[in-house]
Amino acid sequence: FFVPTWFNPAELTEDQVLLLLESLEEKIVSQQLKLVREHAPHLAQHQGATGGYVDLVSFTQEKEEKLTIAMVEMSGVKLQKDGSATCVAEAFLAAAALYVSLYVLNLLSN
Repeated sequence: FFVPTWFNPAELTEDQVLLLLESLEEKIVSQQLKLVREHAPHLAQHQGATGGYVDLVSFTQEKEEKLTIAMVEMSGVKLQKDGSATCVAEAFLAAAALYVSLYVLNLLSN
């Protein structure tokens, strides 16, 4: 698969980049982008708080769900199977970097 040389994941960890590549292979980037996009306003308003509801139903396989949870949790957002979410104070910037990366990969993969 194609990964552009100008793709600079400066704000992402190496593990997140590897999970992004796996997400690209699994063809779930658009679902992950939607999930992060829908919850970015909550992260911005409630840093360090518990709350919000994350719908993981759109992931049809457990592997997809686990991959998504792992990637999002590396951004400082703890997702629970019941849909609740808790985020640390620094989560918004990390989630923003994840969102931008997902957005670019989604554009390139379509």
